[in-house]
Amino acid sequence: MKRLFRICLVSAVVLFIGYYFLHTPFYWTGANIKMSAEVPWGSAGAQASMKQLAATGANVGMLVAFAWQEKPESDTPILGNDSQPDTVRQGLRDIRAAGLTPILKIHLWIPWHWAGQVAPAHPQIWFDNYEKAIMPLIEIAREENIPTVIVGTEMRGVETVGDWPSFVSNLRAHYAGKVVYDTDGLEQAEKFQHWDLFDAVATSLYTALPEKRTDRLAVMADNARRLQNLGKTWNRPVWVAELGIRSGKDILQRPWLSPEQLKVPVDLAVQKMALTEWRDTLTAHGITGISIWCWYTDPDDGGPNNSDFTVQRKPAASVMRRPMLKF
Repeated sequence: MKRLFRICLVSAVVLFIGYYFLHTPFYWTGANIKMSAEVPWGSAGAQASMKQLAATGANVGMLVAFAWQEKPESDTPILGNDSQPDTVRQGLRDIRAAGLTPILKIHLWIPWHWAGQVAPAHPQIWFDNYEKAIMPLIEIAREENIPTVIVGTEMRGVETVGDWPSFVSNLRAHYAGKVVYDTDGLEQAEKFQHWDLFDAVATSLYTALPEKRTDRLAVMADNARRLQNLGKTWNRPVWVAELGIRSGKDILQRPWLSPEQLKVPVDLAVQKMALTEWRDTLTAHGITGISIWCWYTDPDDGGPNNSDFTVQRKPAASVMRRPMLKF
């Protein structure tokens, strides 16, 4: 009788687990990781921070590396001083050593400007120089067997230029992993006409959200449906490569504003609420990857008195973990 009871119990558990996974779409979670000036890659602090990220339940660590140019119209992007090949290599190794899947995510940095304002005087020359600038990092990704590189982020000003096919083809000649691009929002993702060159449709989401929960969920569902449709149109998986909101009061309608742009009191609950609602809505619509903005190599960053985007040492870090009993 006891044996029969044990068999029935084990069978029930197996059926429950099977039901759970069949009714919860596959997705991964991760974070965009920025190197803190005082805690560089390779340090004990950075390695501890990566272990903290893994402990949240995250699957992926996106190392944010920077190409730099002096002004929007410049034609000569170069690698940033904090994103040299040896530094990036060490960071990717630190991420992997913590049990996370490393992804290299390349951003464009223009002092006092947002990356989307890039407006090179000679776009073809710019693309050639951008390719030369990031190629050492592409080689590092190949040597380190990194599965995915996001080769550009939110570069709205060059998204309609015709050099994308040759740019991506040249990168793929050196690197066999997945190649992805990240637009700066849903509307730009819908306008971008080169998704066929890439292995996923990816975008950042900093959507203005209503205070009322039913209205907020409706906005999220509309975003998720449009992203889902975009993936179907281009026959690609869909990632939200940046999903961010600060842990600040009255920030829902302006989630893209930094502390330098807007000072607000700390509100840990609003960050956790919004990110959790986004996660559940996006994954219910088949989005397969969500990377939170952001995480730092300094293990002491974030915390209960921090109103910035990071989810480190905050309740919102729970968004990384796959929720139980989700049907």
